[in-house]
Amino acid sequence: MREARAAAGLSQSQLGAPYYTRAHVSAIELGKIRPAMKSLEHMAAKLGKPASYFMEDAAIERSRREIAFDVDRVAALGSRMTAPDCIKEADRLLEGNGLSTRQRCRLHLARARALNLTERPDEALRDLTIAQRLVDHTSDAGLAQSIDYEIAAATRGTGDSRRARELFQALLRTLERNKDRDRLLRVRVLQALGAVSVDLGEPQAASGYLTSALEWAQDVGDLAALFAIYYALAVSHRAQGDLEAATTHLQRALATSEVAKDVAATAIVHNMLAVIAADGGRLRAAYEHADRAIDLGRMAGPTVWVAHYLNTKAECAAKLGDWTTAERVARESLDLGTTGGSQEAVAAAHVALSQVLEHRGEDAAANAELHEAAEIYRSLGAKSELADILMRLSRAAKARNDLVEAERFATLAFEATRSISVFVGVKK
Repeated sequence: MREARAAAGLSQSQLGAPYYTRAHVSAIELGKIRPAMKSLEHMAAKLGKPASYFMEDAAIERSRREIAFDVDRVAALGSRMTAPDCIKEADRLLEGNGLSTRQRCRLHLARARALNLTERPDEALRDLTIAQRLVDHTSDAGLAQSIDYEIAAATRGTGDSRRARELFQALLRTLERNKDRDRLLRVRVLQALGAVSVDLGEPQAASGYLTSALEWAQDVGDLAALFAIYYALAVSHRAQGDLEAATTHLQRALATSEVAKDVAATAIVHNMLAVIAADGGRLRAAYEHADRAIDLGRMAGPTVWVAHYLNTKAECAAKLGDWTTAERVARESLDLGTTGGSQEAVAAAHVALSQVLEHRGEDAAANAELHEAAEIYRSLGAKSELADILMRLSRAAKARNDLVEAERFATLAFEATRSISVFVGVKK
């Protein structure tokens, strides 16, 4: 009790007040008297500990400290490079005994964050449902807000970008009411709102959110947040056709990831640099960036992201006329995306394969691949990607002189960029 009192910065009189004297507290600390449970509970509450803390032996206390250390360690593993380890270690701890309600909540939250990072949002939502139920018994507002953030992120991962935006906006309002006590979370929410705005085809709104996020992030000095913002700004500027600004932000993101020694983040930047280079017609440079992204991705993981990098290389190979490589890489991506549960990677692989099949003159098979991709993007609510597929289908119909179908797909492509409600009947 003396150690706990000293750590809390209380005097013996303060600890006993208003019911017990300083002499009574001193006698307990010296082992002269054994406190009644009522007085022990009073003092334990003041020290922020359960009464059992002062009754159990040293071995049990050591075990409690080890569990607390393990929970902190697992929570710290929630990054791109260590996400698989986080999931495995969280599972191990959750199977054991001795966890408090708050510790179980933190482990489910850490596990959900890792699942979001590895593009398994449906699984993440299951953990977050448990975490929400547990946090109600902790009165920990900060923990509850972190759970709300991951729920919004998982919702975005399932393809429901509109609902995700509503959740992020609600969380931002909560942070503003609390006068931004958690500045880093505010940065993450603003960055996420920027990314969701890109998903919804609103690049100007995205730039507004991301510029605000950048101002806050520079004050906080968090490298992971800065990387995410620079990267999202690059995506936003690319969507507006400003490849020069996009490249500038990617170079900043690359520098940030290298300072942080985040290999997985570096791979992401090289993949986007490949996309930007391809947009600008610099196909050899694009190929080199794609290969670099694949190499880093295989080294750092997660595996499902490698599927995206392979799709970028397949697109580059197709533009360079290297059809053998394009097909091989696209099929590898399709396998990885299917195994890893990444619908976005699977859809992109179908698009790459459609180009290979079209080159061979297998128009029916090429169209089938495009229809598969369109159906996936429709289910995900990915407007810009769906519009691109519909325009490809329109051009294919025009090439075979089916002007009615060409016009229908072109109309659907136009509507897809305006409202998610018109994502209908693509397979028909």
